[in-house]
Amino acid sequence: MATSLNKTMRIQDLVRVNEISLVLAANGFGHILHMVGLSSALPPATDESTAPFARRVRQVLVQLGPTFIKLGQVLSVRPDILPADVLKELESLQDQVPPMGFDQVRSVVEAEMRMSLEEVFATFDEEPLGSASIAQVHAATLLDGREVAVKLQRLGIEPKIRSDLHILYSLASLLEGNVKVPGLHTPLAVVREFDTAISLELDFLNELRSAQRMYRNMKDCPGVRVPEMYPRWCTRRMMVMEKVNAKPLREMYGILKGEERKRVAHVIMDTTFRQAFEHGFFHGDPHPGNLFVEEDGTLVLLDFGVTGLLTGAMQDTLVNAFTAMVFRDPETLAMTVFRAGATSGRVDLRAFIDELERKMVQYYGASLDDLANTATFMEVVQLCVRFEISLPAEFAVLSRAITLVEGEVRALMPGIDIVEEVRPYAQRLMSRRFAPERVMHDAAKLMIQAQGHFRDLPTQMTQMLMDLEGGNITLITKDPDAELLRDEIRAAVLRLSLAALASTVTMGSLIFLAVWSPQPFGIPVFGLLGGAFLGLGVSLFGALGVHVLFARFLNLAAWRRRAVGFFLFFSWRRDR
Repeated sequence: MATSLNKTMRIQDLVRVNEISLVLAANGFGHILHMVGLSSALPPATDESTAPFARRVRQVLVQLGPTFIKLGQVLSVRPDILPADVLKELESLQDQVPPMGFDQVRSVVEAEMRMSLEEVFATFDEEPLGSASIAQVHAATLLDGREVAVKLQRLGIEPKIRSDLHILYSLASLLEGNVKVPGLHTPLAVVREFDTAISLELDFLNELRSAQRMYRNMKDCPGVRVPEMYPRWCTRRMMVMEKVNAKPLREMYGILKGEERKRVAHVIMDTTFRQAFEHGFFHGDPHPGNLFVEEDGTLVLLDFGVTGLLTGAMQDTLVNAFTAMVFRDPETLAMTVFRAGATSGRVDLRAFIDELERKMVQYYGASLDDLANTATFMEVVQLCVRFEISLPAEFAVLSRAITLVEGEVRALMPGIDIVEEVRPYAQRLMSRRFAPERVMHDAAKLMIQAQGHFRDLPTQMTQMLMDLEGGNITLITKDPDAELLRDEIRAAVLRLSLAALASTVTMGSLIFLAVWSPQPFGIPVFGLLGGAFLGLGVSLFGALGVHVLFARFLNLAAWRRRAVGFFLFFSWRRDR
């Protein structure tokens, strides 16, 4: 469940906030601290602050530890939020965390199973197969002799992540309105998405359900398989699955030869398109470390912490977009993407279509080697960001997944023409899309919807006429420049009020100064009042001048929001 935004910064978080401030400043991000009012006593920037922006982002995440590394990994599949150079830098972001000791491993197993480790496993390797910030994996054998891989969550990792999330929410609220995030995202929205993603990842039962679903979808697909899961031994912090006797795909690039390389490449492509266009459920992070190859060339899919789910409408959108790209139809692609996304203003569709057509010309006839630094779907997503079209998050994750697949196909089949390789998939999708049974199904659905609309039409018309007769209909027009006009009127009224008040106070001060004497009880009362009022009048005239000269820099709403955020940041109350 997402962290509540009403929580304030806890006093015990201030040490961690100071650590975050020092790391940001040391890597050349001191301007962010100025935005949130934490710029005091900043250390001098190190040589690292002169490094490229993407590398400095990665350095900050690594130096801040597991939660921020995981934030980078989550964002590394979101081309709609981060630019391409940052995504590339975050691809290699790995957790450098020492593994838990075996005593801690034993305590996790026994706490989750509520029995001794020996009552569950016949053998259990003390040395892990892999270790990361959230979990580590051990090889083991069940009592019935089945070889398994056991994934265990680290002791105490969830409270640490929750504490860092609390700080991230507070910092995001201070940055709200000061930092522009691509698309229609905001700093708070990005933190919320990370909160949702990390909450799902901390509960291994979510990954269990995803793995089981992928197992059912892929079990009849030739050349690919998903390890079997053992739900009896799976809990929120422990997951047991079939142990895979295979090698990572990245290690197989130099081993696979000739037709075998081509076969594995086509299995990867076929698996990806099946997931997206047939099942509507896909692996969101299919990098070479999550794809393994067995001795007989079978592709094995692992790690289902990041998956995506597509509705029927999303799948139809993807089919239309994919076939439009393959058959070089930029206008259809532009309209499909535009209808699928959300916008905050007017979009120049002609310019958008022209940009898409340029991309298509670039891809046609080109090999994957020629396009080593680009990716079809991801470039479309980033083009949408540029034109401020915000696509559903699932599309962004899928585009990143297809980008990873393109890289793997490039490594296995150098020099291929990507458009020609995927054309058979597009033709298959089009034939399925316009199959007689699908057309009849769509026609029947349309007729049912039309029947409902026609049935409700008389009632709706009667209600509208009754509302019109009773004067219950209100027409509202919206002028896009009206808000600017209101701001100008407010500014003018404020200036007139300041001028009138300053003039009144100044004139009153002169009257008091004119009657300096007599002095009641020996005290120059009128003189003192006159001097005070004169100072106030001069101050008001000064404020009037500042407002006239610098009005465009004075956003009262932004300053009020910053003041409230600053107060919340340093206020204290315990979590309930």
